[in-house]
Amino acid sequence: MGLDLVLLTIYFICIGYLAYQMVLAVEGDVEVRLACLPDPEALGQALADQITRQGLPADLGQVLTALPPPLAPQAGLTLTPPTPRGQPAGEADGLIAVQVLPQGPQPLKPLAGLTVQVLNQTQGFQVAVDWDRSSFTQMNNQARRVIRHTPGTRMDLGLPQVVSVVNPKQLLSVMATSEDCFSVNPDTQRLQLAVPLVDPTRLLSAPPPARVYTLDLALTITPVIGRGVRPLVLLLPFRFRVERLVIQPSIPYRRWFSKP
Repeated sequence: MGLDLVLLTIYFICIGYLAYQMVLAVEGDVEVRLACLPDPEALGQALADQITRQGLPADLGQVLTALPPPLAPQAGLTLTPPTPRGQPAGEADGLIAVQVLPQGPQPLKPLAGLTVQVLNQTQGFQVAVDWDRSSFTQMNNQARRVIRHTPGTRMDLGLPQVVSVVNPKQLLSVMATSEDCFSVNPDTQRLQLAVPLVDPTRLLSAPPPARVYTLDLALTITPVIGRGVRPLVLLLPFRFRVERLVIQPSIPYRRWFSKP
């Protein structure tokens, strides 16, 4: 009986030790990630102000927390083009949606660029993205020139960029970065991305108010055929705040036991 008790005690000690090591392994898997949080309030205020300054109702533009497919189910804005002359009021021609990614939790690694998505669901309007009138800022608000990145092509940064046109029923999805992210490859003499657009480590080391970056995106919405509607010109501030996100393990027993 005494030997059985000793063996049983040793058995439970071994089981407890294995369980403790498993908990330690889970605790070691704590993941630090990056959270890119959009600022819908600043975007909505700028959108409404610019629309009303052009003599149009502010409710033509809306900021949503989740856009419909085929865009990602994350924050962005929608625009209803103004009704042309001769068309009954209230007959919408379709929506235009704009979104900048990434958003939400991301791996803690540099962002090479931002993905700009423009969905044109209208029948008779054309959307133009003017990269040279757009700008990128972070931390110190120093403006940086936006470059539409197209891999495998030769680029001369001294030349104007071609405007990206999104015709009716089309979707544009491109990566945008800044001019100072490029360098010349000495072997191929081609421009290549040399530094990331956003360095999260550098941003997270700054005070919380400075942990932001903004893409000011210049758009022009024009009727495909002259239909008595003036072009709508917008400069949309897609502003993001960066935060550190710690993913806790799913079995945090060690934390429970260590609580005072």
